[in-house]
Amino acid sequence: MIPLIKLRENLRFARELQEMIEVLKGATASQFRSLQSKRKGFEDFKLKLQEFLTALDARSIKHPFLRERANLPKAIVMVTSDEGFVGGLNAQVVNTALEQAAGADELIVLGERGARYLSEAQSGSFTVLPGIGEDITYRRAVALRDLLIGKFLEKKVGSVLLVYTRFLSLTVQKVEAARVLPCGDIFGRQEGAKVRMFKAGDVLIEPTPGKVVDYMVRAWLMQRLYDMLWESKLAECAARIIHLEGSHEEIMGSNKRLMHEYFKSIHAKSDKNIREIFASRLRWRTSPIEEEGPNERVVAE
Repeated sequence: MIPLIKLRENLRFARELQEMIEVLKGATASQFRSLQSKRKGFEDFKLKLQEFLTALDARSIKHPFLRERANLPKAIVMVTSDEGFVGGLNAQVVNTALEQAAGADELIVLGERGARYLSEAQSGSFTVLPGIGEDITYRRAVALRDLLIGKFLEKKVGSVLLVYTRFLSLTVQKVEAARVLPCGDIFGRQEGAKVRMFKAGDVLIEPTPGKVVDYMVRAWLMQRLYDMLWESKLAECAARIIHLEGSHEEIMGSNKRLMHEYFKSIHAKSDKNIREIFASRLRWRTSPIEEEGPNERVVAE
């Protein structure tokens, strides 16, 4: 049986841990609500941009952004988190990326914790970039876009794959691998789509269709990367809330078991003391007592 003093210490520690997790859960929920209010989607802009490139019939335009070079390796970008309680999510992102990777592919990971897991999962070289911070800006998306476009145009890679966690709801997050370069099939003519195709003479494209596509794809890619960073951040917060909620429920169950064990130990000790007191009083009552009576005095003559 665990000593009573040790049970008191364990119970005090479990209560303090439960209070700390409640504070962490509340802080993460507040951060999640703040991120949701700060996020800017620009859904209309993305839709119109994609409709324009589709109507332009990008498949007929010769541009590096629209043509895949299958003979070159891929660049696989992993978006991981440097926050706590999301190790399982980071592992899913890294494992999904490794499933897509071949021997010559270039691996790029955002986040130190994801980089540590990747170094344990495989022995090859990879590039580490800073993880997602608290403030997600277009400047960060532009820096990542320019890095990837530079590798693509320099023919170091033939395509770019981005593995991130998509936020679906507070309880559901899904790891996805999305190709962002080249994007000829993305802006090709969509079957069944009600898009008016541009014809010669309908619009004036200056200076050239190729330069228009270059500008539009860069704008689309910046917005796409910006959205993926936000998706990953929201999914990270949601996963941390769920993990903390599970830990909170587990500690509450542990507290109940410790409390049960504590009171059981107290009752056992009280019962033992009562039995010992009762036994000692019973022995005292039933033991013979020798007393000297007045008629039992013997006088020696």
